[in-house]
Amino acid sequence: MNLQPGTIVSGFKLSKKQFISEIHSDVYLFEHDVLQCPLIAIKNEDPNKTFSVAFNTIPVNSTGVAHILEHSVLMGSKKFPVKDVFGEINKGGLMTFLNAMTGSDITYYPFATRNLKEYFSLMDVYCDVVFNPLILPETFEQEGWHYHKESRDSALQYQGVVYNEMKGAFSDPIRLLFHNIFSSLMPGSTYAHESGGDPKDIPNLSYQEFKAFHQQHYHPSNCTFFLYGDAPIEQELAFLNDQFLNQFPSAQPRKEPALGSIISSPLTITDSYGVESDDLTNKTFLAVGSHIGNVADRERNTAFQIIANILFNSDGSPLKQRIISSGICRDFGGVYLSSSCYHTFMLTYLIGSEASYLEKFQQLYKESLQEMVENTIDHDLVVAELNKFEFSVREEMSKAQRGLDLLSRSLAAFRYHTDPFEALEIDGLLKKIRNEALNDSLFERLIEESLLKNPATVTLTLSPDNEKIARTIHEEQERLNEFEAQLDEQQLDQLVDHTIALTQNQQQPNTPESLACLPRLSLVDLPDEVKFHRTLPQELFGQTVLVNQLPTNHITYLDIGFDFSHLPHRFLPLLDIFGAILTEIGTSEMDYMQFAKETGIYTGGISHAINTYTNKEQPDKIRLVLWVSIRMLPEYLSKSIDILTRVFSDVSLKNRDRIREIILRDFAWAEHSAQSEGYSLPSTRAFSHLSIAGRYQEQFNGISTYRYIRELLGGYQDQEEQLISDLEEMARLLLNRNNLVISITAEDHELEQFKEIGRRIPESLSETIHQPQPLLPPGDYERNEAFITAAEIVFAVQGGSLFKDTTAYNGSFEVLKTYLSRDYLWNTVRQMGGAYGCFIQFSHITGNLAIISYRDPQVRKTYEAYEKIPEIIGSLEIPEQMLEQLIIGTFGSFDPHQSAAAQGVTARNEFLGGIDTDFKLKRLSQIKQTTVKDLRAFAPYFQTLMENSCRTIIGNRAKIEQDQSLFDLISEL
Repeated sequence: MNLQPGTIVSGFKLSKKQFISEIHSDVYLFEHDVLQCPLIAIKNEDPNKTFSVAFNTIPVNSTGVAHILEHSVLMGSKKFPVKDVFGEINKGGLMTFLNAMTGSDITYYPFATRNLKEYFSLMDVYCDVVFNPLILPETFEQEGWHYHKESRDSALQYQGVVYNEMKGAFSDPIRLLFHNIFSSLMPGSTYAHESGGDPKDIPNLSYQEFKAFHQQHYHPSNCTFFLYGDAPIEQELAFLNDQFLNQFPSAQPRKEPALGSIISSPLTITDSYGVESDDLTNKTFLAVGSHIGNVADRERNTAFQIIANILFNSDGSPLKQRIISSGICRDFGGVYLSSSCYHTFMLTYLIGSEASYLEKFQQLYKESLQEMVENTIDHDLVVAELNKFEFSVREEMSKAQRGLDLLSRSLAAFRYHTDPFEALEIDGLLKKIRNEALNDSLFERLIEESLLKNPATVTLTLSPDNEKIARTIHEEQERLNEFEAQLDEQQLDQLVDHTIALTQNQQQPNTPESLACLPRLSLVDLPDEVKFHRTLPQELFGQTVLVNQLPTNHITYLDIGFDFSHLPHRFLPLLDIFGAILTEIGTSEMDYMQFAKETGIYTGGISHAINTYTNKEQPDKIRLVLWVSIRMLPEYLSKSIDILTRVFSDVSLKNRDRIREIILRDFAWAEHSAQSEGYSLPSTRAFSHLSIAGRYQEQFNGISTYRYIRELLGGYQDQEEQLISDLEEMARLLLNRNNLVISITAEDHELEQFKEIGRRIPESLSETIHQPQPLLPPGDYERNEAFITAAEIVFAVQGGSLFKDTTAYNGSFEVLKTYLSRDYLWNTVRQMGGAYGCFIQFSHITGNLAIISYRDPQVRKTYEAYEKIPEIIGSLEIPEQMLEQLIIGTFGSFDPHQSAAAQGVTARNEFLGGIDTDFKLKRLSQIKQTTVKDLRAFAPYFQTLMENSCRTIIGNRAKIEQDQSLFDLISEL
């Protein structure tokens, strides 16, 4: 369609059209002729069509109204009066992305799919739920908050999905750190509020205010439309206008954020976060945040993104080296925030510090910056970070979800009235920045102007407080008691009745008539053929090389896999630490700072990962692999491999201070993760009871590892000699060419180049043959364990062996798993229980399964929901239409939309697990032929699982101890 500026198509007037070569796309900017809402369309041959409608949502407090509304509009609309439209859609479809997000001043609703029919169906649903939502009182109570009292004898509670989600979020000290800096730098602004909702403030939100917020913010004049991919643009515009926009007769003003005022003099603030332990040593966070400018200055913002990496994130940073080596923290980091709100900020922080170190931190920070300004930043460090940034830009072009990346760039431009076309171009800007940084001291000037001479700076001390959790619980209970004391007998009965009615409403399924209104794909819409990429194993330079020839935008992804089956078991808790040290420490000729610069200049990064592989045909055998991965551009392929071979042949473990710093850093982040995102630890513990692979994972990535490293750090000085000796022995045993596996994902030219020079890798390794160790014996753990952290919620896990004979597994089980995850658990644990989520982890190779709740306020109720699964399956009655949707949704999950790099990793892992194309095609066929009878046949397997299962949980002490009879052992993590 040849459109020219000024043309009106279905009510949309074309303002500008431009081909942007960097993204290989024609970009169209429209504005609706009546409603004046902008629409950007990025058109290319990408079949992964992406759509979003976004609204400027401006909070005036921290009740989380924008966040609650984001959840609630997806719970039904005029055209689709279905309870939980989002959940119903999510059960069955081929979409590659489906979500909704709330930012500090925006709420947006994106999805992506390769199916054109589904694309327009989802567009219909998303537009109707945002423009015509039902947002009933019971929806507000379920998704936001409500008073919950199940009987006259039960305690009064606050409940609600967002309420519990934000309780989990506010258990994260990093979240509190950002919140404090933002609110202090910008008093009186939109950004001083917590748009997600502060748990203390969420119960202040009324249903009337909630409804009014939608009326004020969800008018089309206040929205921005985004279209991406190969769908016909004229059809998209006609659909939006004819189905929705022509319902609105006139425009309304767009909502703008309140910018407030930036502080004019430095400010020092303090706050605290909750911990469980009596030991408060080295648990303080220190932070410095500075206002830099606004989003309109793209050159300045891009330059500061690179400066942030130079200062805070590169191991070659003299600032980072000076602060870490001073011993005042366990880790030091920072970030430049350039698109989260109108203002831009530089924020740096110490993890694992003490309040008494604040003055020392400020001194080191300023002195180091001053030295960098006066003496200039090291040339190689600047080049390294410029190259890394440009590498990341290039890599974005080959992402699977390119549309989502371009969406985020575009929305920021529309929100803050900058040029969306400029936002989609960056090559010229990077060339200009490179020239000025290397030849005109750009970075030094910006550091001096915006960091050293900037009065708009906040310094924060965030201290651990082992009484805060109890105080928070007490304050919440006092508030509830005060409310309950105001109620007479009749009102108490009404509250109980209301709670029961809400629960009954949640339990009531959608009627077939209401579900029939939702647009659906049918089985005939499934692709006739699914093409799975398979790796091609080749014998090159005496090694097995898994070759994946794929369009990678000429980036080479190389994985070197070291077998560790011969590693003594006592070394397993150190394996992840060893991987970090190996890929960061440098060599005898190149210290870690110079190594960081070299890898930054010549590679896209070196990383490590640990995997266990159980073969489908030999489930009692296991392959253990430590992967070292590197990303490379064609011009640096040879140099990158040289760096890798020097690491393998000459890794240096002499810098003991740096080794200790790496261990302290990694454990500091492990502590943080355990409190804020803790589900992986109990799930790993559960799987350790179920398989050989699970035993190994518990030892190198579980609670056993966590406690081992904590104990090591507790007596580090006494154990350092043994540690260094152990690491040296691990290097000798692991860096070996025997049982080596190499995987490469690249384009043809780079593959040919690698075949010529790749032999350097095995040649750099020892060829000593080591005998494998006996398999790791089962751990001596209680089957039902609880681990206490400072989180305000829990993560509840129940696991067991579902298929002891894995031949009982077939594709129909995957349909059942979809039903359990997206229907039963979604309804019981999330909707009724108030958890933020609940999902299933399952291995079809071992037959083991775990059910995991996420940011959950319940303990016993969640486990009761798990225990009912056999009964639910045994009596399952699913209408044919719903079964078809479950089949389609399951089918879609086994035909994922992946980048070339991800396809290479998937093919590598499937090869090592013995998964071939025939198996995958057979499973898809079984999925498509699934009947309800097939699903019910799995009930006995779940019954056996529940009878022999294990329970593991992590999180809030009071919630766990209230149901302590469920556990054999309760201990602090």
